[in-house]
This record gives sequence, structure tokens and C-alpha cells, in this order.
Amino acid sequence: MSKNKKKKTPHEAIRLSGRNVYTDRQKRTIYYDRLTKQGYYLHKEDEGKMQFFKNRFTIVLFAAVLCAGTFLTWTQAAIAGVVSMTIAELYFRFSYLKKLEPAEDIDFQRRISALDYILQNKSKGAVASLAGLYLAFAVLVVLNAYLEQYNTGLTLLSYGLGGVGVYYCILHLIALGKMR
Repeated sequence: MSKNKKKKTPHEAIRLSGRNVYTDRQKRTIYYDRLTKQGYYLHKEDEGKMQFFKNRFTIVLFAAVLCAGTFLTWTQAAIAGVVSMTIAELYFRFSYLKKLEPAEDIDFQRRISALDYILQNKSKGAVASLAGLYLAFAVLVVLNAYLEQYNTGLTLLSYGLGGVGVYYCILHLIALGKMR
């Protein structure tokens, strides 16, 4: 089987993984909402929005840090971040999830981990590139905080984001080591 051809499953595989992503016995992808204790089937057309919503807090956090470092004060950026997170969460809970089909048969033993997803769906070159990019992000976000002389709160936040970059770099390096 060539690299470009993927194995066909009963349902077309989608690019989601993480703590709350599982499969059922027919290998359909399910998002499990721990707050409401309800699972939802995810189809290929749901993938883009779910990728955003799965990372909604990180995206808003990045935006708040960028705003605080460029044109808003720390307080204004924090308020804008909280308002943005609230809007994203309310839209996710009361609009997006309501449009998804509820799942009945969740197999909690079949979690799709980020490492499994990387090993199954990415090439060795892509994984190596992503490891390098995550490391560069980690270094640059901390360096930026130092050069811009951020206040203590933003500096700590930048170090936290740098830590996230290092985590994903290590995850991709582990995947690279496991690839044949």
C-alpha cells in the first residue's frame, strides 16, 4: 500500500485526537463532553469547527497575550480574553453541540491519543518539522517576553506557553522515535 493511500474504515477517519475523543465499536469518532456526560458523533464536516472548539482556550489565550504585548494593557487583554472565552464557551455549549448527533455506544477504552494520531497520520518529515517548529515557538515566545520586558503576569504566561511548546516538541520527538 502506498504512503498516499490510507486504509478505509467503515466511516471516513477524521483528524481529531485528545482527552475527550473516543471511538465506538464501528470506529466512528465521538467527542465526549465531561461536563454534561454526553457523547456526540463527529463526522468529517464537523472536523474543522471541532478542532477550533477543542483548542478554544489556547487560541483565546494566545490572542490575549498578543494583544497585551502589542496594543492593550494587561488588564484590557485579560478582560478581552475572559469575554472571548465566555463567548466561545457559550457558542460551543448552546449552539455547536446541539447540532451534533448524540452518541450512545462510547468505548472509553478506545481513546484516540495525540501520540497515536501522530503515528498513524503523519509522515516522518512532517513530525520532525513540527518538533522543530514547536521548539522554535517555545524559545521565541519566552525571548519575546524578555525583549519586550513584559510585566510579571505576562512573563509567567509566556513561560507557560513556552512550556506548552516544549511539551508538543517532546511529544513529536517521541513519535519520531517510534516511527519505523
